Amino acid sequence: MHRHRGYGLCSKLKIMSNLVSLFQAGGFIMWPLLLLSLACGGVIIERILAFRELGHTAPGLAQRVATLASTGQWEEAQRLCQGTAGPTAACLNVVLERREQTATAIERHVEETGQKYFVQLERGLPLLDTTTTISPLLGLLGTILGMIGAFNAIAGQARSGNADAVLAGVGEALYATAAGIVIAVICFVAYNAFAARLRRVEVETEMAVTQLMNVLLDERNA
Repeated sequence: MHRHRGYGLCSKLKIMSNLVSLFQAGGFIMWPLLLLSLACGGVIIERILAFRELGHTAPGLAQRVATLASTGQWEEAQRLCQGTAGPTAACLNVVLERREQTATAIERHVEETGQKYFVQLERGLPLLDTTTTISPLLGLLGTILGMIGAFNAIAGQARSGNADAVLAGVGEALYATAAGIVIAVICFVAYNAFAARLRRVEVETEMAVTQLMNVLLDERNA
């Protein structure tokens, strides 16, 4: 068992050493890429927690609230909404609280309540979107700088006969490009996943409010 633990520790140290070597070989352009990756990693983790807390759409809530409202059980419907987290429950509660007002006034207050949630859910996404564009460009810049170094080394090779500098310049170009593309792919996937989740929350909230508004209008016209 101790042998397996020692082997695992050696493997981890070797991986860390390889990553450090690749980072150093990529040149100074790896520093802004590292900062971007750390910032976006923090945003991704924070957004996962935010959507878990603020993006709850409460499946089935709209139907239960609409059923209670159609039978005149307004207080029970409000208690149900107030006991549920997320923008859907909050917007439905606004409709119930302001059911005596005009439809236009209710919609205005619902929009205000919903936007408070949607703005919080959207926070941080522009950084992911921007990084998706910037990181490949930084990688390309690293490629250009690395190739310039390689060409300079080729010119010097004629005098010194040293091929290591040429290989170092080419390696710098490839490592920077690879790092930029990897960061861009991760941010692209994360951004689209969060954006799709945000759109779904907005649509489901709007559909729930519309369903309750229809019940409210039917009660008024009855």
